[in-house]
Amino acid sequence: MDQCPTYTKPIIEYESKLDPELYRTSVKQYEEHKYEESFRTLMNYINREMTESCEKEKNHWVIPHGSLIVEIKITPDGRLDVTAPFLKLPQERRAPLLRQATELNTRALTLSKLALKDEGLYFNYNIPMALCEPFKLYGILYEICINGDSYDDEFVSKFGAVPLREKEVTYLPPDQVEKAWQTYQGILDEAKRYNEYFTHKRWYGFCYDMLGIALMKIDHAVSPQGYLRTRLERSVGHLWDRRPLEEIVASLTRDAQEYQQVPREEFNQDFYQTTFFIQAKKTAEMQTCQKAMAERFDWSNQDKARRNHIGIAMNYQFAVYQLMYSYFPPPKLQQEITNTLTALSNTPWEKAAEVAWASWQKIMDPAFA
Repeated sequence: MDQCPTYTKPIIEYESKLDPELYRTSVKQYEEHKYEESFRTLMNYINREMTESCEKEKNHWVIPHGSLIVEIKITPDGRLDVTAPFLKLPQERRAPLLRQATELNTRALTLSKLALKDEGLYFNYNIPMALCEPFKLYGILYEICINGDSYDDEFVSKFGAVPLREKEVTYLPPDQVEKAWQTYQGILDEAKRYNEYFTHKRWYGFCYDMLGIALMKIDHAVSPQGYLRTRLERSVGHLWDRRPLEEIVASLTRDAQEYQQVPREEFNQDFYQTTFFIQAKKTAEMQTCQKAMAERFDWSNQDKARRNHIGIAMNYQFAVYQLMYSYFPPPKLQQEITNTLTALSNTPWEKAAEVAWASWQKIMDPAFA
């Protein structure tokens, strides 16, 4: 445990399709009461390629998003109708499924709703075009797509629900699946060894960092989908629980152990390539990225003063994996992060601290853009 953890390049990479300039155009068109033009521009802002390819007829889109299919129509009477078939109720275990569906309506969803119709659950939203303000509408489409894709596999796995529409995904060649499985298990095994070492020394802060890095590294390197991704997102959420550090570490340790025990068949089902209409990650400008990394940079400053080489390197890794988990960084920053993580991989802590500190200085410089 005398060197920095391993870096693994992503097996599958997704990219943002947002075109920021089009958002400003959409707002201007809306203010000029050009409602249909504003909506079309907003759709192109989100994902021009899918907006164009998924328009089945004028003003009618059928768009795949992960394991969800979203249908969008501008009706002849001037309304926008958004529908996403979700799940068919199972013969058994209906009550707990409906309870969780109700929780979605009251907690995760704002204006859109999950409704029951003919034994099926559907996301829906209907509004006059004159009220389709771009910021609000982007939020509605985002919450339907993200929540629908996140919860469908969980409800299928836990309650036996049946998808109302088959998901459009690409299952990958056996050699790529094998590589993903080995990478996934390798990340968890490495985290286990470091966690045991840090626990033995009672360095619970490093346990926290190592387990958090491992979970976010799985997202970065493997990009699992399905129910495994839903579980992974919840585990990452534990990192910001308001609980004592030891309790959070214990929760993360249990989660990591459970992930190691995931059957190969289940992993294979949740490792596939798909298309996203709206990405869960935001596209971030450089200043946003610097702000997101500022706290860990301050901690690294303190570690440098104490000659804490492990602290500098771990803070850097946690900060950049957290950044990549939440955002699509600008290309120049992404390249800097990739180069540095590659250089840190399996490097002795003292040398790793030097490399990480040099990258910290470059990234946090206001002139870096």
